[in-house]
Amino acid sequence: FPPHVGVAHEPEGRAIWVIKISDNVASDENEPEVLFMGLQHAREAISGSSMIFLMQFLCQQYAGGNTKIQQLVNSREIFIIPCFNADGWEYNLTSEGGNAGGDWRKNRRPQAGGQFGVDLNRNWGTDWGNCPVGDASCGSNSPSSDVYYGTAAFSEPETQRVRDWVYTRHFTAMIDQHAFGPYYSLPFGRPSLHTMNAEDANFYTRIPAIMGK
Repeated sequence: FPPHVGVAHEPEGRAIWVIKISDNVASDENEPEVLFMGLQHAREAISGSSMIFLMQFLCQQYAGGNTKIQQLVNSREIFIIPCFNADGWEYNLTSEGGNAGGDWRKNRRPQAGGQFGVDLNRNWGTDWGNCPVGDASCGSNSPSSDVYYGTAAFSEPETQRVRDWVYTRHFTAMIDQHAFGPYYSLPFGRPSLHTMNAEDANFYTRIPAIMGK
């Protein structure tokens, strides 16, 4: 994150790290850029673990002579954020069961009424706060809710930092890893508010089918 990789901080001062994997990591090459991100929700531990596994897989396979992986890494700039919600993750680890087995979901910034945290996955700009009354899965304006979307879009330092950094890049694809159930959540979260052309619909049908194998 500007001005140096790995210095964006959460409310409690923990860094949010982004790892770059490429054949020339010190250079900003004219190659397609992709972003993977895990642990927006603190309790979804496997989403962060899968990011670490992805890093390990790419590096080990590259060093081991896997030509497909070498071609992939040599022709792209791959960025990975393994733990987007570092404060929430640490709280879940130390206070909500002691072994990352707790149920804390949000970040840890103090809110009104002595409450803590915002659901970072509902703090982005698209459709922020546009939730029908009574739709608990969409989001909530109550600071006590697990799906509290904050006081405004990008009200949280985590979403601000990633947004500002993404503006400096040229990503062609992005996967945000979650772990709620054995399925893939596809765009759009509010399909009634958006349309998708046939090419995009075909992409989002085929890619999860391949991943599922």
